[in-house]
Amino acid sequence: MIMREVMQSPVQVINRMDTLSHARKIMMKEHLSRLVVVEGTKPIGTLTRRDIVRDLNNYRMRQRELDSIIVDEVMKSPVATVSETDLLASVARKMVEGNVRGLPVVDPNGDLVGIITKTDLAQYFAENYGGRLRVSEVCQPKDKIAIAHLTDSISRVLDLMQECSADRIVVVDGKKPLGVITETDLTSMRPKWGAGNFVKVNTRGEESVSQARRYLVPTAEGAMTKNPVTVQSTMDASKAARVLLDKGIGGLPVVDGQGELVGLLTKFDLVKVIAKED
Repeated sequence: MIMREVMQSPVQVINRMDTLSHARKIMMKEHLSRLVVVEGTKPIGTLTRRDIVRDLNNYRMRQRELDSIIVDEVMKSPVATVSETDLLASVARKMVEGNVRGLPVVDPNGDLVGIITKTDLAQYFAENYGGRLRVSEVCQPKDKIAIAHLTDSISRVLDLMQECSADRIVVVDGKKPLGVITETDLTSMRPKWGAGNFVKVNTRGEESVSQARRYLVPTAEGAMTKNPVTVQSTMDASKAARVLLDKGIGGLPVVDGQGELVGLLTKFDLVKVIAKED
């Protein structure tokens, strides 16, 4: 199968001089995790939710309003591309080797004609891998994924995402998954994140009462999506891929028969399987 048969077209694009606020609004409205940055008809970079989350963890950038940050400051450039006649497995390998979740598709003149993402490859997996693999053979094991606890600060969550190069964190209580925090969750809370996030409280001294600032530190519990959809480790991986697609989510906690966390299955794990095809 070649790119032309599975790629998405047309593509949502932005300009390098657009503001990060404008780009974020498009992502949220269109439910996109990446945008292609173009000059004319040529792709020159990409902007992803991960780039915006990285901005969250940068103190200097965090103090600025999104309307004051332009795409050129944050985007990834230059950008790798694929041809509309490339084979699916070779494109999957390129995504895995570059650790990217989507690639612009260009014609022989280098003009943008589409985009291929991990969702498109997950669709291919769901349609072609029935009965071949179990979830336990595809997913990331528990000791390889990013795990947070209810009281962990958002700063700790951001650090975990960067350390593990992860796009989602599983929040646990004991051995069971209670929630998931994704790049989308963190991107949507960006306006609430900043030095102004405090309340004034009265403090009593020996002779007087004065006011002090008490800073409100967001925690994992406040940011997570509760009661996440899970899959059993023994489930057919193609059926789990269909759950990902039907629910419109990028990853699922994997549990055993007792409901205890044993791993995480993401669309990118499915891309890795396809990349091994001849």
